[in-house]
Amino acid sequence: MARAPLPLESGLGFRLDRLVRTMRTAWAGDLSSIGLTPPQAAVLRGVADTDGISIRALARLLGGDPMNVKRCVDEVEQRGLLASGTAEGDRRPRVLTLTEEGRAVVVKVDRLVHAQDARLTEAVGAPARPEFERALGALERVHGIAQVGGDGDDGSLPETAAASPDSSPRRSPRSTSSQEKEPHP
Repeated sequence: MARAPLPLESGLGFRLDRLVRTMRTAWAGDLSSIGLTPPQAAVLRGVADTDGISIRALARLLGGDPMNVKRCVDEVEQRGLLASGTAEGDRRPRVLTLTEEGRAVVVKVDRLVHAQDARLTEAVGAPARPEFERALGALERVHGIAQVGGDGDDGSLPETAAASPDSSPRRSPRSTSSQEKEPHP
């Protein structure tokens, strides 16, 4: 027996795609106030979360193509927000750290992230947020997206399962709770 056609706006994929595009546009507008693009902000936040991360590990964390992430890193480094060097004991990977100016910009980005997070929590309701995060984690797991630092209960992988062997990252003192992460890089 053939299924009835699913109206466009009834499809979860369509609705998620439309929501993500709308959120991405709003996020880009928020970031433009401090002179950043969403990929640049994601790079800075990833480096802030894991001081000394390699470009390859950063690309995995962001779910991006390593060459595109490298280009973005180069842009941010040219602006003086990042510094790159080599890892102690292994000079092959290029490791990234924030400059003083980069740390100041990350503080501004974090303010925007917290404001966005508060709007999202208000929209779904604080009591419903844990269930929403579990559902989001399940969708990420189905699509092969691992969350660094997760405990596995929400569909994410533990940090050790997602850690990069080539980066030897040191966790920064900056908080990295799942509540602070934006829904897109």
